[in-house]
This record gives sequence, C-alpha cells and structure tokens, in this order.
Amino acid sequence: MINKELQKQNFILWYGLYATAKELDTVRTNNRETLGRLLKEYAEEVDRIEKSRRFCERIAYVKGMQTQGFDGTLEIGCLSNVP
Repeated sequence: MINKELQKQNFILWYGLYATAKELDTVRTNNRETLGRLLKEYAEEVDRIEKSRRFCERIAYVKGMQTQGFDGTLEIGCLSNVP
C-alpha cells in the first residue's frame, strides 16, 4: 500500500469505528483544519459509514421494541377429486 492509501484507510477506520465522542471533540478543537481537510477528501466514504451506522442503529432499535405477535396458519386442501 502506498502512503496515501494507508492514510485513507487509517482515517476512515479511526473516524468510523474507533473514535470516541471525547476524541472527536479534542480533534475538532486542536486540529480543525486537518480534520476538515480529511473529511472533505474522504467525504464519500465517511457518508457511507454514517448511513450504515444509522441503519444499524435503526435495526437495533426495532429489535429492542416489543413486537406484536402474529399467529397465521396455512391450510392446504388436497385436490384428490380433480379430473
């Protein structure tokens, strides 16, 4: 991997998976220009991560809700009298 690809992979993994809210606040105050440049440069990937994160959170929320029970039965009739 070349240096640029490694930097991209490291930033996306850190920003999307590992960075805590406290770390992000610290970076926003101390390295605002660098963070802004990286977010602009990798906007498509960051957007994809945020969309998938929101999707996963919705799934987790729905699983946590109590669902209404559904009892359905399927009756299959035997068609033995068909000519």
